[in-house]
Amino acid sequence: MATKGYKIDFTNNTLVMNYKFHSASQEYGTPENKLVKKILKDFPSLSVVVKAGREVKTPSKNKRLTYANMEKHIKAYDNADELLEVFETVKALSKAVASPYKFVADWFVEQFPSYDKAPTFKDGKLTVLPVKAPDIKEYKIKKTA
Repeated sequence: MATKGYKIDFTNNTLVMNYKFHSASQEYGTPENKLVKKILKDFPSLSVVVKAGREVKTPSKNKRLTYANMEKHIKAYDNADELLEVFETVKALSKAVASPYKFVADWFVEQFPSYDKAPTFKDGKLTVLPVKAPDIKEYKIKKTA
């Protein structure tokens, strides 16, 4: 039986709580504190387990894709100067949108769709034609105060 913030697992003989419910149950006199006392009085052999926040089930597609790592990747290309110039322009344009990182990351993924795979060299050179910045109209613009 799952309830808000806690559940009793009789198969493992545990009282499982999320961290918010647990912290509320640590304050004397709160409804959570009274409920935990009643449960432990009825089932004294239960052990208490506190779960951290939400479990991340799928890894982030942009994990470790920081501006610094993007720049390192760009510098590997023979036409790095041209690509870095476009990268800096995209970063400057991103300041107007609500989510600047998403704007830059979208450009980077479009520019380098296989950035996470081993590069292929053509005639001993690693080059790619620059892709223009995404259309800023497709992004939510920051609200100015």
